[in-house]
Amino acid sequence: MKRFFKKLHLYFALALCIPLILQGLTGAALVFQREISDAILRKNYNFSKGQKAEEILLIEAGKKIAPPEFVFQSVKISAAASLRFSKNGEKKEWIEVLLDPVSLDVLEIRNPDKNFFKIVKKFHENLLLPKEIGKNIVGIFGVVMLFMCVSGLVIWWPKQKFSRQAFTFKFAAKGRQFHRGLHGAVGFWFLIPLTLTSITGIYLIYFKEPSSNKIWHAIHEGAVLGLSSKIEVFLVGFLPLLFSITGIWLWLIKKRDKKISVIRAK
Repeated sequence: MKRFFKKLHLYFALALCIPLILQGLTGAALVFQREISDAILRKNYNFSKGQKAEEILLIEAGKKIAPPEFVFQSVKISAAASLRFSKNGEKKEWIEVLLDPVSLDVLEIRNPDKNFFKIVKKFHENLLLPKEIGKNIVGIFGVVMLFMCVSGLVIWWPKQKFSRQAFTFKFAAKGRQFHRGLHGAVGFWFLIPLTLTSITGIYLIYFKEPSSNKIWHAIHEGAVLGLSSKIEVFLVGFLPLLFSITGIWLWLIKKRDKKISVIRAK
């Protein structure tokens, strides 16, 4: 059984390491998109100090600026007030109006589809492909990642009793011992958050219901327990990269050792 899981684990890792790495890194980037966007805005603009205007006043100010054929859709207030409008209300062509939430001064009018994080989000959700096609491919990646969690646990599970070495690794170790220890220990300690991220991603693609979307999104994005869960999900985004490096390195070491054994046997 363990040998079977080992082979599948390796084959999936070799075949899909690049897309899984990209999914992880784009997911990590999205965790702190609001904080990063706010920091950039504060660097680029001098915001007025004082109490933020009421939402209705922000919407009225935005409507005066947007072209008449654009219909108001939503507002988000953070460092700036971001108001989104769609052409004729059809949600195909958008503009985003950024206002100083205190003075109501116009900061910027832009196309939200060209926003960096919007592009990153589209890649994370559908690989920039036609929505249904890309979404289903990403769903397959999620299923594969979930399988990697399960198979990784089976492979890691000690044959006899548990020892401290199964849960830790030594920075001073070299070669096979270092990569195996790092791969196994990090995999164990991050098994639950990585599994939850995979399950919630699969759910949001295939089984989402409007009544529960917010909860599943919050879990997937690490917005459940404040900063600590966001940091955890951010780190989870780097795991496919770490596992690919350590796992492929172990595979290469094994191949090298086999060649050496064959040469010595001759």
